[in-house]
Amino acid sequence: MVFCRRKPLVLPAPRPLPANINVRVWHINETGEWFLKYTEYLERMDFYMRRQFSCEITGSSFLTFFEALNSEETEFRLVEERFPLKLREPVAKFMHFNEIGRVDLLVERAYSRFKADFYPGERVFLRRKSDKVAEDSAPNAHKSYIVKEKASFNAVFDLTGSQVIKPAFSKYMITEEFGANSLMVDQHEIYRDRTSFTKHLIKCFCKITLRRASAKSGAPLCVKDEYLAMYGLTLDWPVSMLKYKEEVPEPRLPRPNSQLAQNGSKPLPCPPHNQNNAKRSIDNPNNDTENKKQKSTAEPTTCPSPAASAVEDSTRPYNGPNRALKNAFYYNKDLDHVPVTQPGQRFEHMYKLLEVFQFCQTFSKVLLLSPFSLDNFIRSLKSTGPKATALFTIKGRVNSPLFEQKSSTKTVDLDGDENLQDTLDRAEKRCPGIRDLVENQSSSLVSFEVSAVDENESVTFDNVESSGTSLIIECFVALERLFVNESGDWNCMVMDKWYDEDEMADLPAKPESVDAERDVEDSKDDTKQDDDTFTDPEIDVLLERCLNFRKVSWTERLSKRQFKNGFWIIVLLGIFQDCMHIPMYTSFAHRFIRAVVPSEGSATHLNKILWQNFCENLSLEDKLYALWILVDIASNFSQDIKTYVEDTLDVCTQIRSEKLKLSKRLKSEMQSISQLSNDQDQSNEIQSQIDNHQAAINKINHDREYLTQKLIENDVRRLRPLGSDRNGNKYYWQELSGVPRISKDDNHEIGSGRIWVRGISVRDAERLLELPSDKLTSWKKLASESSIFEATAKTFQIARTNNAALVCETNAEDPILVFPDGSVNTSLIDSSPLYRKIVDETPENILLSESLWVSIENLEDVNELMQWAADDVANDQVLSKQMRAIKEPLMESLKRRRGISDASIKSTEMQRLEHAIAVNSISESEINQCQIDNEEKQIVDDDEELEKIATEIMELDDGRQTKTSLNRIRELEERRDYLLNARTFKEHTERQQSRALRKKAISAIEEKVRNQEAALSFYMNKVTQISNPSEKLWTNELARKLWNTSLYLGASGKPVTRNKLSVKERMTEIFDGMTSTHQKRT
Repeated sequence: MVFCRRKPLVLPAPRPLPANINVRVWHINETGEWFLKYTEYLERMDFYMRRQFSCEITGSSFLTFFEALNSEETEFRLVEERFPLKLREPVAKFMHFNEIGRVDLLVERAYSRFKADFYPGERVFLRRKSDKVAEDSAPNAHKSYIVKEKASFNAVFDLTGSQVIKPAFSKYMITEEFGANSLMVDQHEIYRDRTSFTKHLIKCFCKITLRRASAKSGAPLCVKDEYLAMYGLTLDWPVSMLKYKEEVPEPRLPRPNSQLAQNGSKPLPCPPHNQNNAKRSIDNPNNDTENKKQKSTAEPTTCPSPAASAVEDSTRPYNGPNRALKNAFYYNKDLDHVPVTQPGQRFEHMYKLLEVFQFCQTFSKVLLLSPFSLDNFIRSLKSTGPKATALFTIKGRVNSPLFEQKSSTKTVDLDGDENLQDTLDRAEKRCPGIRDLVENQSSSLVSFEVSAVDENESVTFDNVESSGTSLIIECFVALERLFVNESGDWNCMVMDKWYDEDEMADLPAKPESVDAERDVEDSKDDTKQDDDTFTDPEIDVLLERCLNFRKVSWTERLSKRQFKNGFWIIVLLGIFQDCMHIPMYTSFAHRFIRAVVPSEGSATHLNKILWQNFCENLSLEDKLYALWILVDIASNFSQDIKTYVEDTLDVCTQIRSEKLKLSKRLKSEMQSISQLSNDQDQSNEIQSQIDNHQAAINKINHDREYLTQKLIENDVRRLRPLGSDRNGNKYYWQELSGVPRISKDDNHEIGSGRIWVRGISVRDAERLLELPSDKLTSWKKLASESSIFEATAKTFQIARTNNAALVCETNAEDPILVFPDGSVNTSLIDSSPLYRKIVDETPENILLSESLWVSIENLEDVNELMQWAADDVANDQVLSKQMRAIKEPLMESLKRRRGISDASIKSTEMQRLEHAIAVNSISESEINQCQIDNEEKQIVDDDEELEKIATEIMELDDGRQTKTSLNRIRELEERRDYLLNARTFKEHTERQQSRALRKKAISAIEEKVRNQEAALSFYMNKVTQISNPSEKLWTNELARKLWNTSLYLGASGKPVTRNKLSVKERMTEIFDGMTSTHQKRT
């Protein structure tokens, strides 16, 4: 029987045939189910195709229903064909009510018990004298015999009965299977075919035949009811095992003072227990299937237990809204990290962003990418935009006529520069008060103002490694490398045709259902539209300009690993051309090509133009969508990803096997300590042995935790949600599985470091909130056009009054949902789950769509969420349980991110700024030191006059010599001699010293102003998360370790060190991290 989430899956009873048997239906052959509507068929197939089923015989999990059913049929057929028929009854009798309760130990005991024991009717082979035990695996080289008779002899003991002279043995008469000769042999002279008696076959036979006798802990295994008569067994319990037998509970009568009796209504009579049904299920083994069907149909009509009735009858008090969501954050259209209290347009492709990040983290070893954080990934994606490269520069000016600020950058009028004004508005929204901070630093002595650096807004090729774009480019390059290897062979083959033309031609002309008709029309429209877009000549002309740039094809460029200077965009265009026939990629591929490829102009610097167009002409959503297409193709068609997943499953299997061995060793060590502790002779030697065993236990426990951690890191299945709350929101933690969890002492910034909350789906909204799909669709349309609050107000008639009360306008009798003092109208909330969700999440931030994501990032909010989920265990049981299980690593990840979060950065940088301002503060006395007194002012005027005299004399000498000019020269020389003779050597020395001191003071003040400018500029750029070209956000250490260079710079050839991806290498690396020497030797 196929198991679904560790429970047997009972298929529904067959439906009666429709009145019109000529109607077309959708049929599932394996289950016999049929459907009139295509949507019902898809829903059922979606349930069967989920990887939540397991095979009962092999125990393999993470299977679809059809894979699990096929596995059970294969193993059942294997047992029927190979396991000896005459051996089944002895094995079943041996296992029936055996004292060994564990299946694996029971299989080992059965194998050793029947390995040399044969029964009449079995097919055996005669062992030759030169044959060794258990080495004959080729039965065709020997004659086969049939066991005719068996004679068993007891062991022979000595006279005292303490020593065995001759062990027990058996004699067998065997005859040739295709002859008449007979032989008399013992158990050492014959053997079975090795393929017919193995531990795997015994385990499969055990899974098929046995079941747990009762639900009590330690209960033995017994033969299933349907096989009891076949093997001549009964369900009579041995006397030594009666303690595990379940007693039939007597029916509980309802209490006379129950809630129903108090309300005046009579309690429903509970039917008495039918003992004949239990007896019939034991006597008649063929009624097992019927009993299961009767159980499934009778469950809704059974009398509920008093405990369940109490829970249902009692009204749970409303425990208040989810306060954690009030302090949550979201990403707006510019990928700015803002709190939910600030309205704004949300990022459209948040799910794709998280999916791309999760894929790169899970398969980082295959992609050859070092781990990175989600914040760095978003920051790198934003760095490709022209706005992200605009830097703020603060310029200072001393308010004194002696100082003239000569700046290489021009001061920009904020009202006239729209780009700078827009950037400043975003910075103010991201970090409120940033403008006031600059203005508050100005004083009567020094004033500051924002300036714009006269730089090219686009990212140049020379600073890709340090501009913040290296991470996003490395992700593109790493995914492109999966398509073609260095030998030129394709490792990611995309299917040539998305649909089968024959199937499209054979579609029924008149579908019977409305859903099917709609699907057929949509498929025809999509096909027609795709046919038109596939043959777009404009796209072909644009691609022809760049795919063979400089007479090198994009596949050759990809195999040679030429990605530098924008060549990776040419490779990306080639991949889009190869997958353009897939309908879900077609429209975006055309839009991407038109935006990136220049329509005209010289092709000399095409690679640089492609990169410039990529940065300027594409939005953040388009850049992310392009990366998501590569992830989607790689996850579905990449052979490297498929091989890694299969190897990881083998690694997980071996890790579980090692954990089982450690559990056995732990049990043995515990028993040894128990025996030594009970010893009355507590000598030093005994105490030393106890200490040694305790040290071994500590190492084993450490290894078990270590293997559990490795098991989590190698669980590469699709990320599962932590659970859903009572309002239908799903909660995710991206470090749950598939990614490495760093230790407490590691300060690397990797992972997400937050809990993601996703809005309710359409199906859950209809089921939990009783919200029609058309109303939900109108809400989504209004939310995308205006805001969430306006959409909620117009769709559900919810309004907020001036006194902060929340009112439902459709309910005239009791319209208030939330009173002005913040108290909640519980009676109205209990009447509608939609009102509960609106109050819990507020009308401004209600999560009514799967495209709405918010993050919980504070430790206090996580504790609030856990407490809120624990208050309603009936609805949030799974979420509460999962949150408690991951609380410790979750808190560590939140603390680590808080240490490098924006708040800590602002606090640290503010302290650094305050220190820089304090150290470089300018006093009025320093300004006065730069002033000039009257005597010095006269000297300065004389110097200026001497310079003018010298200049005028040189001009007159160069001109025409006349009487007037000669007289003028004589006057100037006399004036010069008078000024020079009026000075003395002592006065000149003093004047030079005073001038030097004044220049030194001016230079010191100018240096302090420059330091204050740098500190303000650095703080402003840092806290607003604008890329700093002098700061490297991330480097691909894994690629540099293998090739001493990054993937973008063309890492290729034989690596310096081997990338350990095989199962053996990965297990060796895991074993090296263990402390148990026994496991290392293993």
